[in-house]
Amino acid sequence: MKKVIHIVGNRPQFVKLAVMYAELAKSEQIVQEILHTGQHFSYDMSDLFFEELNIPAPTHNFNIQDNSSNVFIGKATDALQNYFEIHKNAVVFVYGDTNTTLAAAIAANRIGLKLIHFEAGVRTYDNTMPEELNRIMTDRLADTNYCCTNFNKTTMIEEGLSSNKIENTIVTGDLMLDAYNIIKASDKNVTDLDEYIACTVHRAANLSNKKSLQIIIDALNEINKSIPVLMPLHPHTAKKIAEYGLQPTFTMLPALGYPSMKAFINGSKYVITDSGGTSREAYFAKKKSLILMDQPFWPEIIELNCSFNSIVTNKQIETDFFTLEKLDSNFDTAIFGNGQAAQKIHQHLLTNLL
Repeated sequence: MKKVIHIVGNRPQFVKLAVMYAELAKSEQIVQEILHTGQHFSYDMSDLFFEELNIPAPTHNFNIQDNSSNVFIGKATDALQNYFEIHKNAVVFVYGDTNTTLAAAIAANRIGLKLIHFEAGVRTYDNTMPEELNRIMTDRLADTNYCCTNFNKTTMIEEGLSSNKIENTIVTGDLMLDAYNIIKASDKNVTDLDEYIACTVHRAANLSNKKSLQIIIDALNEINKSIPVLMPLHPHTAKKIAEYGLQPTFTMLPALGYPSMKAFINGSKYVITDSGGTSREAYFAKKKSLILMDQPFWPEIIELNCSFNSIVTNKQIETDFFTLEKLDSNFDTAIFGNGQAAQKIHQHLLTNLL
């Protein structure tokens, strides 16, 4: 019997955890624990997901809510390392590129526990982005890296991985696609509008200074004159809009759980986002999207003309948005696998690690 400890802290990780935990629960050879760092801590961003997605309550929630990345990583690393000290016969499973992910990777490495990283090989080549450093370091520390796409694995190989690392870098497809296929959308959408833009903005680069967020809000206000823009608000985004005294004229909504968010995206005409997760979900829903990042996470989507990335400058967002209609999009390529990533990971764990 082998213990797998899942380390999570934010809402995208909870979605991936939901399908991975359910799949591993089928095995008599695996016992599971969930550790929650507390990175996302409000009800709408944390507890709601555990309830809606039928995820067991975490074994432990460290409730580390420090806004400073360095302080958070330090506190989370210490807390996790202390926990791992008394659970040395375990495999540590981390997701994505958050501060939670890096803290768990460092802690597992220090204790000598096997580390599994899902969503490896994603790169924007922008080292000013905190997530870029998190994912590079976690990829290097992981004993096994699971990639969502073939391009992710190619990227890691081109970075000069050792032969042992390459052997333990596996393309599985995307747990987010598993979740999209498995988890039912809410029966009722949050809007009765026939046409609208589903929008999310939360990335630090777009919130860290007033000018960037002002440009985004002004662009969305203009687009809203042509087609309604609806934005479920991340708590940090809401805080910054108020702090900067900005004046959105589009519709702002409370943060949404996964089934409601799925219905929201499915019902939209287009998607505008700075989220790697939401841009994938737009692709799954066959919705064209505008990505508010200089260097987006998933260039594969852009190469298929399903997305367009926009630099956050005056008027550029509006100009780029109105090009979406002209894109000859290919939504039929299985970039992210066949929706059986959890099964592939499960089998690989049983065969190679446990």
